[in-house]
Amino acid sequence: MKKLTQLFSILMFSFLTVSVAQAQDVSVEEIVKNYLENIGGEEAWKKIESMKMSGNSSAQGMSMPVTLQTMAPAYFKMELDFQGKKMIQAFDGETAWMINPFGSGEPTKMDEEQSKQMKKQKFQDEFIDYEGKGHKLELAGTEEVEGSETYKVKMIKKDGDIVFYFFDTENFVPIMVRAFVDSGPAKGQSSETFMSDYQEVDGLMVAHTTEQKVGGATMFSFTADKIEFNSEDVTSDSFAFPAKEEEEKK
Repeated sequence: MKKLTQLFSILMFSFLTVSVAQAQDVSVEEIVKNYLENIGGEEAWKKIESMKMSGNSSAQGMSMPVTLQTMAPAYFKMELDFQGKKMIQAFDGETAWMINPFGSGEPTKMDEEQSKQMKKQKFQDEFIDYEGKGHKLELAGTEEVEGSETYKVKMIKKDGDIVFYFFDTENFVPIMVRAFVDSGPAKGQSSETFMSDYQEVDGLMVAHTTEQKVGGATMFSFTADKIEFNSEDVTSDSFAFPAKEEEEKK
């Protein structure tokens, strides 16, 4: 598998007729089938209940150690270490919260607008049993991403959101995901997440490098040094909104 560069350029459609014709011979069902097989198999992924990733991130020119924890069905926690100060964003299944050491430094619940996108994220891959989840898929042709030809798959989610996935035509793994920001200052802008450096972890293929851009500007990049599945350290308590001291004394 060729290594993709972290910088990106989305090119205009310029494929030869024969190339387009070949791409259309592949059905969206075949793309999903090949994808799930190539990342380790649907049944193997269904056995994964949590994932812990540690590595380094880059944002606004600064490099920081980061730990990401996710757990079924929709738990999420990101911890950034910035010059010894810990920044946290998390979702415990009901409440989205954060700790900003440059603000109050106390755990703070996010408002509805801030937490809207976090509440939509699910742990399980959206392509696993996508029909049962109420999603619909369409093959939207091809597009060249980072010099690689891709199948462009349009997912219309049950809630009406539309997300485009770009699958490498050689390996049938997504190398970019395009969605649209639906809240906050960047509302309406295109959000593109690039995935590269797929490596095997316990028999499953995982992208070790991701980069997110909004409106063409890089917002965040992450390279994993270590990935763990079903770690005993990851429980529902890991994501819980911290109880205030007076509540803990009751």
